[in-house]
Amino acid sequence: MSSTRAPEPLGGISMASRSPLADSRELAAVSGALYPVLTLLVRLPQTMVPLGVLTTVALISGSPALGTLCAGAVTLGSAVCGLAMGAAASWRGRQLGLVLLTLANPVAVWWLVRLLPEASAAAEPDPVRLILPCLLAGLVLPQMGVVCRLRWWSLLGRDDRQDLFDTALRHESVMDSLATVLAAVVTGLVAVTLGPAAVLALSAALTLAGTTVFLLHCSARLPRRLLRFRAPAAAGLTRAARLRRRRTAQLRLLPVVGMGTLGALLGSILGSVVVFAISVDAVVSVAWLYAVTGLTSAVAAVFASARTEELRLWNRWVGAASGAVLASMLLTVPDDSVGMVLALAVAGLTTGPCLVAVYELARLVAPSSRVTALTTVMTAAMSVGMTVGLVLSGWFGETWGYRTAALVPVGSAALLLAGALGFVHRWRRTLLDDA
Repeated sequence: MSSTRAPEPLGGISMASRSPLADSRELAAVSGALYPVLTLLVRLPQTMVPLGVLTTVALISGSPALGTLCAGAVTLGSAVCGLAMGAAASWRGRQLGLVLLTLANPVAVWWLVRLLPEASAAAEPDPVRLILPCLLAGLVLPQMGVVCRLRWWSLLGRDDRQDLFDTALRHESVMDSLATVLAAVVTGLVAVTLGPAAVLALSAALTLAGTTVFLLHCSARLPRRLLRFRAPAAAGLTRAARLRRRRTAQLRLLPVVGMGTLGALLGSILGSVVVFAISVDAVVSVAWLYAVTGLTSAVAAVFASARTEELRLWNRWVGAASGAVLASMLLTVPDDSVGMVLALAVAGLTTGPCLVAVYELARLVAPSSRVTALTTVMTAAMSVGMTVGLVLSGWFGETWGYRTAALVPVGSAALLLAGALGFVHRWRRTLLDDA
């Protein structure tokens, strides 16, 4: 039986609303009080490792391009790891795979801690010698955001509460934003007091401890409840059905593009911050500056999730992306740390709501059997986008200076807005078939 959902008018209003606190209470009643907190803590290394690598390399070498290149290698490796973990979600040995990643991660980080200072301090650092261990560190960095989203199927299916899956997706989006700011604050504190290399050691310890607790959680023993989906053969479809199927596939691709451009925006902001910090001789404060963006992003994400139904999600995407274009332009203005903090605070106000809106669009454009797969691809696209944004902003900054590096976030925000407008246009023309 198939159900057809007609395009809804742009700007439709519904008075239904929920607060994040009510969502958390309802989810905790199903999963236990520990699990929602655990989904935040296990995400911290995903931000700490790239920040630690970036700060270490940039501080020792004095090269923003080399620092962003190494951090980009970590995020690229993590994208591949996330896709692999999503593909292995239904495998019987998936828990063993997570155990192996958890054990391999400290070894890769130990190699980084020993290699990065020596290689970065060389008169002419060899990028290949640095990139390969950074890529390996990303490949064995467990993408717990993917695992947490997949685990909700089992938890909610156990009590026949699949109606809370949308709430769980919203919760996970907020956790992504909160983890970014918390990880940046921890990274800044450790980098200033103990040195950037200590950030990598702490991230390895958190990975080992957090993943161990996650594996021992009662939810790990629940059976997988991923729904099976088999697409109808194209040969048996009418021409109109094939056309509708192709348009629906294109519509599902746009949230992936949106997450990729959002990742490019976040990565280019971080790269621009590094270039700025090097220009004012304050590299160890990179994480503190980036935490400003994360803080306002997290606050905005919480408020955005509180009123999810009052304004259509694509309207939120368009509005947040429009604000991101204007906010990213402010990054070209600052000449001192105070101005940079203000510009980053404004930029963060736009990224949080955008993150929540684009992730929640997955449930509108995909049937239940494909939502987890789509969000996994979206997460990987965000990591790839961060890689591109980091590398471009770092290279532009080293070649032409900070003002040029700050143009990369402007371009990324413009692409984010273009993706939002493209989604609105495609949504209004597409009939979604949930079969």
